[in-house]
Amino acid sequence: MTKKFDLTIISAESKVFEGEVESVLVPGMIGDFLVLSDHAPCISSIRPGFLEYSEGISHKQRYFVSGGIIEVINNVVSILVDSAIAGDKNVKEDITALISEINDKLSNEDYTNKDDLGLRKNDLEEALKQT
Repeated sequence: MTKKFDLTIISAESKVFEGEVESVLVPGMIGDFLVLSDHAPCISSIRPGFLEYSEGISHKQRYFVSGGIIEVINNVVSILVDSAIAGDKNVKEDITALISEINDKLSNEDYTNKDDLGLRKNDLEEALKQT
């Protein structure tokens, strides 16, 4: 039996999940990474993508997250995200809407953070391919 650890996922709107899990797959800024029991302490940014956790072999949950941060300390994992959309919902429209918002901002000549928006757009386009 795999050891479990505590996971809390909170979005700007509500608490998404709180409970014990066996693993969490996180879309990190430089690639996806897996958190298991006794993971080394860390803090990392989360890029837009799919976050997946497993409460057991037959029970996995998947959420599209639009970005956030993860903290891992002593088998307690806290994830704060801008938004989380259950993976069983059709998230293509949501991701496409976010990409459209970014395109609007990129077309505005007065916008100064175009490099950051370009990176976020790339992340969203990659997430769209995974749907």
